Amino acid sequence: MEDRIIVTKNDYERLMGLLGFSSIKSESKHVADRLSRNLQAARKMNQENIDRTVVTMNSRVKLKDTASKRAMEITITYPQDAEPQERRVSIISEIGLALFGRRKKDLVSWRVPNGVGHFEIAEVTYQPEASGHYYL
Repeated sequence: MEDRIIVTKNDYERLMGLLGFSSIKSESKHVADRLSRNLQAARKMNQENIDRTVVTMNSRVKLKDTASKRAMEITITYPQDAEPQERRVSIISEIGLALFGRRKKDLVSWRVPNGVGHFEIAEVTYQPEASGHYYL
């Protein structure tokens, strides 16, 4: 069983609504199913109370590859806003699912072309809630 994630009540409501769309379910059924389970088991918090080190929707995250020590920065977005070339990844992806609801210093992993990549969340460089941007 996966660790329990932390989500804002607003992200929870929006994502549960998103998961209701049949196109999301058919595109990435296994990821959507895992996201649904994670959301149902999540610790839900008011936006004003969420710790600034938690990865919420539209957060920008600095990651460190634990093997190569290479750093990268990505943003977790809703599917319609994803742009992989700009390092904006959808919540309905292995990467988005691995990061969403986790905290700074957590270790996460997902499938990469050569197997499984292991990463540390080095920093949450932007979190909408910490900046008072509650409706992104």
